[in-house]
Amino acid sequence: MSTVAALPTGNVHAVLDRAALYLGRYGWTPAGLYDAHDACPANCGCHRTGIYPASILGAIRAAVFGRPRWYLTGITDADQRSYSAAVEWFNTYLIAVGHAGLHAPVFDWETLPGRRPADVIEALCTAAIAYRRHTIRRAA
Repeated sequence: MSTVAALPTGNVHAVLDRAALYLGRYGWTPAGLYDAHDACPANCGCHRTGIYPASILGAIRAAVFGRPRWYLTGITDADQRSYSAAVEWFNTYLIAVGHAGLHAPVFDWETLPGRRPADVIEALCTAAIAYRRHTIRRAA
């Protein structure tokens, strides 16, 4: 019996759902991992809490690690696999299925002019649902 190692396994759907919740609560930025508020006088809520508006990848990192994480050094193998699987599934979903009128890799999809936070949150939730359906079919 052969297995396909490239298919993501585990809690991908939960990670994508948590990423959508993060963006809904803290905001979305289409560039970089997080909006660092560089011009801010450092007394805003973001600087006090360390919670920043995030890009899709930043939100997925926050979902996996429980908080924004700028670097992936010092993480466990399990966390690395969870992060990689969620990013891989979401990227593949956007290319194969598409969302909000565009089939494209995550970076191109996210930075399309006119992209709205609601589009991003909805895409993450829809990809999570697609993952659940995929794993149910595969298990049957």
